[in-house]
Amino acid sequence: MRQSCAVILLGLLATLLAPEAALAANRPGDYGFSTSIGFADTRNDNSYRSDGTFNFSFEYQKTGYAAYRGTAGFLSIQGRREISPAAGTRDADALFVTGDIVLSPRFAMVHPFLAAGVGFYNMRMTDRRTSDHSIELGVNWGFGIDVELVRHFAVRGEALFHYVTGSLSNPVQTLTVGGRFIF
Repeated sequence: MRQSCAVILLGLLATLLAPEAALAANRPGDYGFSTSIGFADTRNDNSYRSDGTFNFSFEYQKTGYAAYRGTAGFLSIQGRREISPAAGTRDADALFVTGDIVLSPRFAMVHPFLAAGVGFYNMRMTDRRTSDHSIELGVNWGFGIDVELVRHFAVRGEALFHYVTGSLSNPVQTLTVGGRFIF
């Protein structure tokens, strides 16, 4: 009985680590859609406190190791320090659209990745007196991991650093968790 359980366990492990299984989620021509939620904060400046972020991404797997990704999302950062008694604190919100290249090695179920790209950020800086809107350019880079649960779904965790032109302290860090659907 123990030997048959060990053989079954070894067979399942070999199936998960086989090269054919590794190609399942990284085949050239695959498309993927992911959505994530998390928090954002300025990494080097204590004048803001973390707040929420969410995003939607669409990916196209170009090769077994590289993919193109387009992301649309929203991030918000609450002001912590008071600018003046009349103005209060200054909050920052951004709608963003980015284009990234995602590099990922082939593994059976766990897919770590590196991402880097450029984007546009529709920034809104608000306090009690004013609301300033601007469109900023930015670059981002980060890393993450996809854990494939079934052939068409993986859990995703990601940390991205956004460097944005304008008056916001850089970088803005986003830490997100979500899901990725592959089809």
